[in-house]
Amino acid sequence: MTATHTAPAAALEVAQLHPDALDIGENVRDSVDLAQTPDFVESIRENGVLEAISAVRTADGTIVVRDGQRRTLAARETGLTSIPVVIYPDTAGSDKARAVDRIGKQITANRHREGLTAAQHTRGVAQMLEFGASITKVSKTLAMDKKDVKAQAAVGKAEAARAALDAGQLDLAHAAVVAEFEEAGDTEAVEKLLTTRSYDFDHVAERLRGLREEREAYARAAAPFEEKGFTILPHDHISFGEDVPSPSDLVTTDGDEVTPDMIDAAPQFWAVFLGLNDAFFDKATGERVDYDDVDWDTEDDDSAVPDEGLRHANTVDYRPEYLPEYWCIDQEGAGLEPRPIIDAVPAAAGGSGNGPAEAARAVREQEAKDKQERRRVRELNKQAEAATTVRREFLRTTLLARKTPPKTAAAYVATTLARDPGLISEYKAAESLGELLGFKGYYPGRELAEQVAKASEARAQVLLLALVIAAQESRMVKDAWRSKPKNADQYLSFLMEQGYTLSAVEEIITGQLTFDEVAID
Repeated sequence: MTATHTAPAAALEVAQLHPDALDIGENVRDSVDLAQTPDFVESIRENGVLEAISAVRTADGTIVVRDGQRRTLAARETGLTSIPVVIYPDTAGSDKARAVDRIGKQITANRHREGLTAAQHTRGVAQMLEFGASITKVSKTLAMDKKDVKAQAAVGKAEAARAALDAGQLDLAHAAVVAEFEEAGDTEAVEKLLTTRSYDFDHVAERLRGLREEREAYARAAAPFEEKGFTILPHDHISFGEDVPSPSDLVTTDGDEVTPDMIDAAPQFWAVFLGLNDAFFDKATGERVDYDDVDWDTEDDDSAVPDEGLRHANTVDYRPEYLPEYWCIDQEGAGLEPRPIIDAVPAAAGGSGNGPAEAARAVREQEAKDKQERRRVRELNKQAEAATTVRREFLRTTLLARKTPPKTAAAYVATTLARDPGLISEYKAAESLGELLGFKGYYPGRELAEQVAKASEARAQVLLLALVIAAQESRMVKDAWRSKPKNADQYLSFLMEQGYTLSAVEEIITGQLTFDEVAID
């Protein structure tokens, strides 16, 4: 066998070189605009060039970049004086062969270079924080905004949120919201959000936050009853059928009324639903105040004098209060029986319809209807509160953060003030202005004037728009869907033109939906 001798491969060189010492040469990536990738440039500035530049040394000693064009240009722009370079010998025999070799390697290098998926990126950010890096450190290292670091870290720890982000189902901001509920263990909310349309997402998420708070408050209120042995009905319980009676439907075997003490002494026979009711309390003493003892015409007017025998509205605080509603789940065990009038209902079914049994049934049906009506009002109020949170976030971060006004802003402002010239002087308008523009002082109007003095003409017009919007916002109380404040429909329509998506409860104000058409479950 004849021995075969292979010439030794030309040696590679590994060096730290000044980026100006490299010749960029030609590249299949025929244009590079670093201004389009500021995060990449900041990463090079902060971390240096982490992946070595691939280059060849030509016969005349020139070192020509083959892979690493953007890294080299970014290194020059950020003032680096040393970058790692792997230098290959130039083995091509002609200029054409050299060009073929260059292009082939450049295409291959870029084609097979696979970046991290969105989910992998978020998991990496989360791991950096888990290993003790601060948000500031991660922000500088990865050239990311701190807000995005927090969002990515949250998503990185949440499996469902990561998967939805990677699939393109959610953007980072919405994935971070899903992660919030996933971390709280609220699988029902996660499933709801993953099937919510993007334009409804913010409103649904805010309402789900409210529901979570309500469940937690309900659980705290229910704890004493649960400790006593009562069956606790879920917070979203609607009502039992007629086969599960309330105390007013029952009497003892001796015909006596069912008293609270009797119920409390035998909790195993009773279920409890805690109904949320409006309640008013004296600000100074904390004692309950009857609604009818307050002169509500004095509300929002500290100088108003209440009618004789009534108290000023500013002396009371409103807060919801959970009151127990009892339902007997074991009549026999409790030693109770239906009131005789209830027993008479079947016998009277063929009667004239005007007897006591029919009257009792009608009362119960009306009570159930009224209860459902009150429940709908409370739910729509809660939806309105959630919508206010989302709407004001849109105003603060999007519409009123602009440097130039929307095209229709001047027409909206002029029309609104022509119809309602006293709008901006209304009580609480200044308070809303301070909230929307982030003013910290006691005189929002003065702070606005100071901003206008320093602003461009275009920004000054945005601030004028803010003045009108803040005044309109001061009218958008939780039951605005019912009271429909003056010009509220035109206001919400204007916001829609600017890209804001109305919630269902806001669509009542604009006439797109009615009170009964809004889903509450």
